[in-house]
Amino acid sequence: MSLGVRRAEDVDELPAVGGNYRIRLAGADTGGRLAVVELLLDPGALGASPHVHHGHEEDFVVLEGEITFDVGHTEVVGAGGSVAVPRGTAHGFRNATARKARCLMVFTPAGYEDYFREIGRLVASGHEPTPEELTALRAEFGTSAV
Repeated sequence: MSLGVRRAEDVDELPAVGGNYRIRLAGADTGGRLAVVELLLDPGALGASPHVHHGHEEDFVVLEGEITFDVGHTEVVGAGGSVAVPRGTAHGFRNATARKARCLMVFTPAGYEDYFREIGRLVASGHEPTPEELTALRAEFGTSAV
């Protein structure tokens, strides 16, 4: 495997409902080992309603602001904090504050970054996905709603 290098200008910037995504490392860059997606979450925005990933782990590192995580209980995590979500564990998250929040999401193995590409494509076309559409799209990526 060759070294995967992404410079700032190589980052995929994708619109989202309530913020945007930046794919920092994709599976193509890491031989499928992992993907890193930066999430910028607007004040008061829902990042994700409760869901379960069946094929990968998802870990978060909060870089700015605070993010409220629902992981069987509620945890408010500020800048510098992190949350590890094992595969098969229900979780959701939101920005319950009046300030922007920013975090890195690490997916192991890679693949779920393509879910964000699909969301970005829909939002860029002017379509805000409905909860039913999100549930169907998540299912394509081995994820189910709770």
